[in-house]
Amino acid sequence: MQKTLDRVAKHLADAGIALNVELNPPATTGDVDTAQSRIGLALPPAYVDFVTQFANGLSLSWTTDDGPFGSFELEPVANSVGGVLEMRDWRFYDDDAARDYGFPYTDDPDLALVTNKLMHNWIPLHAVGNGDNLSLDLNPEGFGNVVFDHHSWLDGGTGANGFLMASDFTSFFEAWATVCFAQPKSLWWKSVLTDDGVDWASDQFDDRFRLTP
Repeated sequence: MQKTLDRVAKHLADAGIALNVELNPPATTGDVDTAQSRIGLALPPAYVDFVTQFANGLSLSWTTDDGPFGSFELEPVANSVGGVLEMRDWRFYDDDAARDYGFPYTDDPDLALVTNKLMHNWIPLHAVGNGDNLSLDLNPEGFGNVVFDHHSWLDGGTGANGFLMASDFTSFFEAWATVCFAQPKSLWWKSVLTDDGVDWASDQFDDRFRLTP
């Protein structure tokens, strides 16, 4: 992971841009055990390896004078687990309340009911800044996937949420690094999502910030 960050830093430095990096110390096995006990679910191996062997949370950022910027703030594991536990109290409906609400603004209320239940087991990794999150799926089906959690999913649309970004955290981190952790030009992550995850070749990412192979 450090080699990946070093490549990103060098690419940006060659363009006269400074990469600001803050890495938290790695998590301990006890930290992971406590987090899993609090949420009552296992954490995916790739994510556990990252937080225990590299950094238990980090902050990366860079900016340019002409607009493009990059940022990634990975929450420490305790914060991510705490975040989903808080969301269970105020953002997600329990089963009875979900059935009573009925998700009337979605195209498929039955799908929305399933989505709401799945969201109880997503832990937020990175807050986009507009209420959306990049999250980690802890459900048996999709276990370990990084998903895009759109905050207003129940206010319209199909009733789906949790759009696939990558199959595991490590591959997501490495792939995002290939565009120097840049944000899509539209600042709308769904604009770069396909059924297979993020289209990192999309013209929504500025070619100036693509790492050479």
